[in-house]
Amino acid sequence: MSKLAVVILAFWPVWSWYWARSMDGSDEPWGILALLTAALFVIKEARGRLVQIPPAALAVLAIYGAAYHLLPALLRAALALVCIGLTISPLLSHRKFHLGFCGLLLLSLPIIASLQFYAGYPLRALTGKLVAVLIGITGEQVVAVGTSLLWRGDVLSIDVPCSGIKMLWSGLYVAFTLACFLNLSNSQTWLGYVFSSLTIFVANIARTFVLFFTESRIVPAPQWFHAFAGIATFCVALLVIFSVLSWMQRRNDEAWRFCEVK
Repeated sequence: MSKLAVVILAFWPVWSWYWARSMDGSDEPWGILALLTAALFVIKEARGRLVQIPPAALAVLAIYGAAYHLLPALLRAALALVCIGLTISPLLSHRKFHLGFCGLLLLSLPIIASLQFYAGYPLRALTGKLVAVLIGITGEQVVAVGTSLLWRGDVLSIDVPCSGIKMLWSGLYVAFTLACFLNLSNSQTWLGYVFSSLTIFVANIARTFVLFFTESRIVPAPQWFHAFAGIATFCVALLVIFSVLSWMQRRNDEAWRFCEVK
């Protein structure tokens, strides 16, 4: 493990920034959960295997060093984690790159606040437009303007939590964790990532659609229903993600048994 320790130490400025950013209150410290999950997966799979630093990891390390002063701290940290992912991946499977493991490493970055800043408004605006179309099907006349819905002279705002960023992070965490522990291939993991992202997006639209009717008082609902709607749609999305990724694993097992019979 000495070679891996050298690689990790090479990125010591990243770890200093990572710890400060995770603990200063400017972002959600959820990334630590993804990092601990990745570490648990390594402990489970990489016992007693020798570490070799692959050429791809050395190339990423070289890019990190050459562009250190040109890149923001978040991108430097992403390069560091990709390099470590490339170094550890061969210990976890016969693959040079373990997409599920590297996905967990990248999710461990303190990125939720940055995603809210750059992607939060576009996601809320897109959600508003799609929800307005769905509401129109029910016969209600709604116009989406920015992140608001105009209805009968009232303005219903799609607030920051309704961007779905935190829900997306959580959904991808579950998807990458399942990809690791179900031993999905990289192509299956990629399909799982795309499917999980779309599922969470649809779940967020469903939540906003339902909340329109309760917040506008078209359908009376208790105060706690707002939080309940978010939890319920998220749980349904997770159930769908778990079912589809588990089905992918069963397809792997069935193909393997078929090959054995042949």
